Amino acid sequence: MKLIGLLFTLLGFIKQGSSHMESNGTSTESGIPRPTTNIYLAVLTDITSIHYSTGGYENLAAARLAIRDINADTSFLPDYYFDMVFKDDGCEEEAGLKAINDAYNGEKKISALIGISCSVVCDLAGYLCATDQWNIPVVSHSCSSDNLSDPDTFPTFARLSLSVYKYVDSIIDLCWEFEWTKVGLMVNNIEWYVKTANKMKLKMEKNNRYNINVHLEKFYFDNADEASGAADDENSDTYRLMVEQLNRLKKKVRVIIIVGYARDILFVMKTANKHGMNNGHFAFITQEFIQAELDKTDATLIQSINGVIDLEPFQNKSDVNYISFSESVKGIVEEQGYKKTDKDVVNLVAAQMYDAIWLYAKAMSLALEHGVSIENGEELVKIMSELKWTGKSGEIVIDEFGDRMGNVQIMNIQEGEFKHVGTWWMSRPKQLDLAREEPTNKTQIIWPGSPDSPPVACGRQYELCQTTS
Repeated sequence: MKLIGLLFTLLGFIKQGSSHMESNGTSTESGIPRPTTNIYLAVLTDITSIHYSTGGYENLAAARLAIRDINADTSFLPDYYFDMVFKDDGCEEEAGLKAINDAYNGEKKISALIGISCSVVCDLAGYLCATDQWNIPVVSHSCSSDNLSDPDTFPTFARLSLSVYKYVDSIIDLCWEFEWTKVGLMVNNIEWYVKTANKMKLKMEKNNRYNINVHLEKFYFDNADEASGAADDENSDTYRLMVEQLNRLKKKVRVIIIVGYARDILFVMKTANKHGMNNGHFAFITQEFIQAELDKTDATLIQSINGVIDLEPFQNKSDVNYISFSESVKGIVEEQGYKKTDKDVVNLVAAQMYDAIWLYAKAMSLALEHGVSIENGEELVKIMSELKWTGKSGEIVIDEFGDRMGNVQIMNIQEGEFKHVGTWWMSRPKQLDLAREEPTNKTQIIWPGSPDSPPVACGRQYELCQTTS
């Protein structure tokens, strides 16, 4: 990590007072003062990068809503008043490190870091906020790196998002359902992504239920490539390497799983489309691509991603409670003059931001009840694993690694819209519930190129599984 040296330099001189709280007579939003102890939360999200910025404003609005709701409940932590300090993490290391540093060393003494858009920034926050450093909780709404599931390295870290690795069981069941015995796994050559992809490959090949032959390809695509337009430049080394990798996979598989950021998925899918892989012979599986901000007026882009299967944490966005939450978030977006999205309901990550703040507050409440110091970040995160409730983002259970355990919603991109086509249930005997045949109350899956039947592991002419004597 290029900023790791700077991080530890900062650790050498960044100091904060021993107390993270201030006692004041605080005015509530109603203007009625009450004697309280202020709890300041540093809320970090991305409002500047290309693919997440508009959704970032929804996340920020959801954080404000959570704090308002906590303060409005006079029976919950009545002696404390919550407030927030916002910083834009930019979804990249340098901006993220500055945001963390500015928040921690600002005028207000913060009790926790909430949010953080991307795993490279969560890594930095996890190191800085660890027990032997600042010892304050980091509760992420979005970070998915499997590296963060290490309580020895990140003892004060928890998250409301699923780690990328948590999707592997649902992928195995999808392969079982469609009899896919061989798949390609394309991963951005970022250290934690590659580590996670290798773990996924091992489990897919060695699981007790259904062994799958996995062909791994590591591709290269970063912020500089995105900024320079390398994804669309057929003469760039980045583009040509991607073409070579797709051509290699075409000779081996008909099902491709993509592990990477939204920009990476777009790069792979647009290149695959240019080279005829939306011809009815291929399936593509992604994770949380639904977070991406897509230009629905771009016909080529919409064609490129049509038929993709995307996995995300389960939440029924047509539920009346979610719709009500969505309207409240949109109201704050309007009130604050934030940039708006064109979506009917707010993104799931906004709900995870809301729940991240409540997770911290509920852990704090339980700590006070049991006489545990609320200034001990590691103990607060341990307490989070004792909590279970249904939040705005669905059922919330945190395991001993600080990871969310959760059901998986299976989405299918159809004409630029993400349609719910099935669910993978974590604790049910039949875990995969998928729309396969009419009649059903679920939307039917379409595949790239709109073939009449799902792609076949060996190819429709069995061309990938031919044997010679």
